[in-house]
Formats: sequence, C-alpha cells, structure tokens
Amino acid sequence: MSTGRRAALGLGILLTVAAATRADDRRWDQLTPQQRQRVLQNYQQFQQLPPSRQKFLERRYERYQALPPGEQQRLQQQYRQYRELPPDERERFNQQYQRWKSERR
Repeated sequence: MSTGRRAALGLGILLTVAAATRADDRRWDQLTPQQRQRVLQNYQQFQQLPPSRQKFLERRYERYQALPPGEQQRLQQQYRQYRELPPDERERFNQQYQRWKSERR
C-alpha cells in the first residue's frame, strides 16, 4: 500500500471513529446501519495494521480529540473534499504531499 493510501486510510479511520464518537457520544445502537458498517470496516482494517501504525493512529486520534470543535469540523470537511476528488486528482495530491513531506525532512 502506498504511503498516500496509508495516510488516507489512517485519516479515514481517525475521522470515522471521531464522527462516531463526537460530542453527542452516541452509542453503537444509536448509529445508523451505514455508520455501523463504516465503523466496523475501519476497525477491521485498523486491526490488520502493524502495532506501530496502530499506536501512531491512536496518538493522532488523541490529538484530534484535543482540538476545538471548529478545527475538528474543518478537518472533517477537508477529508470529505479529498475523498470526493477523482482518483487521478487524489493520486496527484498524494504525490505532491509526499514531495512536500520529504522536503521538510
């Protein structure tokens, strides 16, 4: 799996869990069937990740939870916009992000 895809998967897991546990703190039985399915799929993917990646995502989730609600909403909106991009634009974005990330090191 490419680094861009892993980053997108990680962000997707993070935001899906965050959406399912936002301030109203809904329980499993209060989620829609679609939300349940999404959470379950992401949980299964998370369980297949190496432990170091799981820890990384857990730390990111904790950072996300500490953000003000407006910042959390901004991140969710940006992720939705990213997911709505056509695959070729998403891949181009991932490549640009990787170049930017490597230049910062």
